[in-house]
Amino acid sequence: MKKIINIVLASALLVGSTTSCSDFLQKDPPSSPSQSVFWQKKSDFQSALAGSFSMVYEWPGEMSQIIACFDNLTDNSICQHDEDTYGKTKTIALGDLDPNTTGYVTYMYNHCYQGIARLHLLMENLEVYEGTDMSADEKSFMLAQAKALRGYFYSWLYQCYREVPLVTASLTMDNMYQAKASRSDVYTQIVKDFDDAIAALPDKPYSDSQMSGYFTPGALKAFKARLMLAEAYDDNGNADPSKMGAIVSLLESIQGYGLADRMRDNFISAEQLASPEIMFSVRYLAPNTTHSMDLYYAAWTTCGVTRDLVDAFECTDGQKWGESPLTVPVNESLLATGALDNANKAEREKLFQNRDRRLYETVCHSGVADFSMDGQEGDPVTVTNQMQTGFGMMKLIQPTKEMPSYSTISDADVIILRYAEVLMMIAEAENEVNGPTQKVYDAVNQIRVRSGQPELPTGLTKEQMRERIRNEWRVEFVFEGHRYFQLKRWKLMEELVNGAADPALPTYIKVFKPAFYYFPLPQTEIDKAGGVLVQDPNYK
Repeated sequence: MKKIINIVLASALLVGSTTSCSDFLQKDPPSSPSQSVFWQKKSDFQSALAGSFSMVYEWPGEMSQIIACFDNLTDNSICQHDEDTYGKTKTIALGDLDPNTTGYVTYMYNHCYQGIARLHLLMENLEVYEGTDMSADEKSFMLAQAKALRGYFYSWLYQCYREVPLVTASLTMDNMYQAKASRSDVYTQIVKDFDDAIAALPDKPYSDSQMSGYFTPGALKAFKARLMLAEAYDDNGNADPSKMGAIVSLLESIQGYGLADRMRDNFISAEQLASPEIMFSVRYLAPNTTHSMDLYYAAWTTCGVTRDLVDAFECTDGQKWGESPLTVPVNESLLATGALDNANKAEREKLFQNRDRRLYETVCHSGVADFSMDGQEGDPVTVTNQMQTGFGMMKLIQPTKEMPSYSTISDADVIILRYAEVLMMIAEAENEVNGPTQKVYDAVNQIRVRSGQPELPTGLTKEQMRERIRNEWRVEFVFEGHRYFQLKRWKLMEELVNGAADPALPTYIKVFKPAFYYFPLPQTEIDKAGGVLVQDPNYK
């Protein structure tokens, strides 16, 4: 059975808010215990920590269930539903992004600060707790997890917004409104929180019973490397080799992980606990903690796969589709209609012949999920009639015939970090420092061979290797929330996203402006702050 941090909301929510810093100071609701009777025993602190972790679940789960929707802001997929539930990604993708935009813009800001506020109360009470039911090691572990989680929340704020308030203690009536801090100050605080936690925690893998559901030193090193990698590129998307060497050294110090037998094993509920690859995840366990991701991504096609993404998967000989002699010609004019009839299905099946196995593990087509192609038992299952592009997601949905039911629930964990990312970050950073060394080839080839693809050809130039690495990132990590932030660090959003349209949806034209590299601060927060918090100048 899956192990999970128990979420005890009745006690953990006593300090929470739902929207802003000012709301963090609300009096306790009648159903919650007051602070005068809380913080009296170890279980109170455990509940509060669990409640802080629960912010990554908080509806609609922008740090868990709908991370995949970030791909709707890239060239990977489109969202046909203009709802907050899916991050408002249709609105944003079509260029309507301003301080009053909701979805990701408000959810990420509010939920991160709500979690941070909970953590400050936990840490401040933990520091002065003298109860004999908690050992020094237990206290140190809990404090380290709190710091790690604060750093994690701030890392999301750092990636999404240009500048945000840096709050490191509980707010009072005198300082409830905070001005923005510099990006360098926020970055420094994140690194400090991660480093403090790394030094205090036992260096055990995520699969260890003590660390299950918690941050490990290995995971925190990888999260830190994510930020370092983003900071290693300048405003033109050029890498600074002097910053890349430290990233490689940091990542090579991570021990205790490996690759699963198949990429998609990491996303199938029954296989997740056995995976040596998962480094951090959002844990679910039926019947108490479940989600409806099968409905979002299968029945409702919240991420409609683009033809451009399908074409990014190589043929089995390692060459690009269309250039490889293994390419099976298709009727492009027929496919461009996006229809789901048998004639179109037959054409799409040609696209899936002789292709990288990850295509079958990631994408389904014509309203059908064929789990036999995915390596699972069972007949093809009709999942939806809403595939506007003709293609839908396979990667995150579970192999069950109950999927079309509107009562479908799942307890598959949402994978936030896996060891394959460590290998890809090593490859990217090492290539920018020293070119395509054997270290680069070894890292990328482990991932390719795992999925049955041939090793990369020898003799690639640094530029050629960079192109191969970036495509490997794309096909290996699609729908894991990476590409949006990668295209921003490589400064490729204007080139690859602005003006992008799928052949089946020629009027759905994506818009990306230079101002959009960061979200605006939510206007509701600006209004409450009475001039203390000012808007990003790109949105004034």
